[in-house]
Amino acid sequence: MIQLMLTLKLEAILCKLSLNVLFYSRYSTCSISVEENEWVVDYALKTRYVKLVDSGVEVGEPGMTKYKDKRFHPSLNLAKRIYPHTHNMDGFFVAKLKKYANGERKTDEEEHEEIEKRIKEKLENKKKRLNQKKKLQKKNKKKQAAKDEKNENKEKKEKSNDEKLVGKKRTNEEGVENLEKKNKPNGE
Repeated sequence: MIQLMLTLKLEAILCKLSLNVLFYSRYSTCSISVEENEWVVDYALKTRYVKLVDSGVEVGEPGMTKYKDKRFHPSLNLAKRIYPHTHNMDGFFVAKLKKYANGERKTDEEEHEEIEKRIKEKLENKKKRLNQKKKLQKKNKKKQAAKDEKNENKEKKEKSNDEKLVGKKRTNEEGVENLEKKNKPNGE
């Protein structure tokens, strides 16, 4: 029975927060049960785009941010708890929520998955860029090697041509000397 009440309260607050209107909403119960109060509001804080603001109630104690081993959102201290034995009235809980965006907030697990996905995508993109950079460097090295080889071949060819010219020049000089020897009279 208590579980059904909690479920209905939770569904009621989430239904109201699902409206596509930005507004303030009060969540109040005539109970001091943590399960009906802080747990419900904490769930709304985790699953919807809402935040707690000061309730405006001057009577009461701050809402609980921890209960036994359970930890709640720190802003739950803005809620008010009214205890029968302290405030001489029935027990109450009041929280004022401000909706600041429409839609459902992702759970921590979904957020972590999305963050991991984005990190993996960034790493993959980084690897792709590095691979592209390596390929480009390799391609540039090959181009440079081909260019160097072409220049080397050109230098060899020029050197070869120079040697041929030098050889022709020697041959011509030797030929001229031979002709001069032939044309010289024997006694000179």
